[in-house]
Amino acid sequence: MKRYLKIALAFLLLAVFFVPMGVAGEPSVSVGLASGVSNCTLKANSITFYDASGKQASFRGTVSVSAGGHNNIAVGGKTLALPVTVKSKGLLYLNGKPYRGIFRLVASSNSFTVVNELPIEDYLKGVLKIEVNPNWPMEALRAQAITARTYALAERGRHGSAGFDLCATDHCLPYRGVSAEDSRLTQAIESTRGMVLYYGGRPAATFFHSDSGGWTSNVQSVWGQDIPYLRSVQEPFEYQSPYSSWSLKISGDEIGRRLSRAGIDVGSVFEIRPAKFGPGGRVETVEIVGSRGRKTIKSHDLRMALGAKELKSTMFTVSADGQAPRVVKPAPKPSEPDGAQSQSSTLITLTREGAFTSEELLDMLLHPEKKEEYVQKALARRGGKALAPSTPESSSKKDPKLLWPQWEMPDESADRDTTGVARGTTFVFQGKGWGHGVGMCQWGAKAMAENGWSAEKIVKYYYPGTQLQKLY
Repeated sequence: MKRYLKIALAFLLLAVFFVPMGVAGEPSVSVGLASGVSNCTLKANSITFYDASGKQASFRGTVSVSAGGHNNIAVGGKTLALPVTVKSKGLLYLNGKPYRGIFRLVASSNSFTVVNELPIEDYLKGVLKIEVNPNWPMEALRAQAITARTYALAERGRHGSAGFDLCATDHCLPYRGVSAEDSRLTQAIESTRGMVLYYGGRPAATFFHSDSGGWTSNVQSVWGQDIPYLRSVQEPFEYQSPYSSWSLKISGDEIGRRLSRAGIDVGSVFEIRPAKFGPGGRVETVEIVGSRGRKTIKSHDLRMALGAKELKSTMFTVSADGQAPRVVKPAPKPSEPDGAQSQSSTLITLTREGAFTSEELLDMLLHPEKKEEYVQKALARRGGKALAPSTPESSSKKDPKLLWPQWEMPDESADRDTTGVARGTTFVFQGKGWGHGVGMCQWGAKAMAENGWSAEKIVKYYYPGTQLQKLY
């Protein structure tokens, strides 16, 4: 599950659409099933439409609905004014798929949106099977039911401007209606009916993910906000999942392209260094060096840029060309002999004049011992043409970063740690876990249940400081 949008987190912190403690009765939720459509088919044994003007139209079986313009729809030869409520005594079908509750058709520009409104417990029946394996231990399923219920209530109203509470994708919670129902999951939902985690008088932001890789993430390192009950915790039991080990091989050129699409422009990447680590070795920030400069970004942002299904988590190591990460120990540079100073001056001057190709510059970065070879080649290409003199006056007026590629200049931070630097044209990420790592780890919850933990104990472990309340 991918809950990584900052706008979602901001809403959870500031939402006014929360359910206050002490509310009696089961709340309902509205879910956007099809947004901005021009037509659809609805079906039920007996189906009745109620429009905004009070007009009714009843049908049996399948009926086609199409946008009529001016906030109207055409249904079975009749024109109805939006919004329209659709009811049936049994299940309602949208494009052949069954749903509980009622439908509402709301205006959306020159089209309409189909919304499913139903009690939250029925809603959860259409969610859990997409999130968790029904064959897992019952206490893990119960923990998932509590977590999903709390999350849905905390998010309720997120898409209010579009005419519904939640969408049907993993932007909120994936929802498939009756098609996703399962008897064991229904049992888990019914046995935890109304149980919600609260913090500060409102439903908690109960993010969850598939596999933490051994330690969950601190939410602050992912989305920037500090939430007391979403801190990093260690998994109390070891477990194996399909994501316990994974790898991603990707070129520096492709990394640069994907970062650029995400608004991070460093050019073609040839150096990656994990810069900051969280508990358990989870990478929190990475320093990336490319042909256009150097930037330090959150590892979560790197994951989103490369693709959350490819860079599965931020619990990773990175190496160049499949080799172990290079360990580079910073050391003071000895004074150069006169000959070396002369070579260095020549190299800087040639670089300033554009005598080297980008491939040659990169090769010199990766293999400093080849600098003399490339200097001689550059001089040969010049056909013996004299170099422009590099006087103390001219040098002092030049920014040294213009004389040599930025990535090769000494870092302005004297204490820059160069341990674990990966340099090359292709990189291999090796990691474990899947997801943003915040909140409950589903595979970890499974291991807890297998070791005798109750659902209540599981959710309290992953969301410390929250209170489990029975809302209705």
